[in-house]
Amino acid sequence: MAMLAPMIPGLNDPELLGLAERAAKNGAQAICYQIVRLNGDVGPIFEDWIRKALPDRAERTLNRIKDCHGGQLNDSRSGIRMKGEGKIADIIAQQYQLAKKLYFKDQKMPAYNLELHEQFKTGQLSLF
Repeated sequence: MAMLAPMIPGLNDPELLGLAERAAKNGAQAICYQIVRLNGDVGPIFEDWIRKALPDRAERTLNRIKDCHGGQLNDSRSGIRMKGEGKIADIIAQQYQLAKKLYFKDQKMPAYNLELHEQFKTGQLSLF
């Protein structure tokens, strides 16, 4: 499984399909993604960085992140915070679905081999 995260709207989201293709070519059997959320002190640090490093794209990127999180840079709502909401989040979700269809169509994750874990259970752990 390859985790394509964080997807930053307006910055790296156009790379989702290319990343998925490379992940598939390198043996990944599935992908998943998360949209960036800038909680706590991370928001001001990211905002300062993007304004200095990419001043031409800073405002657009920050506004797209806010579009995905109800007008805020952060989002703590369970079930929404990792995927976002709104048009931008929908476009990223559609790109993700397309990537799955193109590069992971017939892929299935292998079953877990729990026997390997059993050999390391000693004492109390063997109760589980």
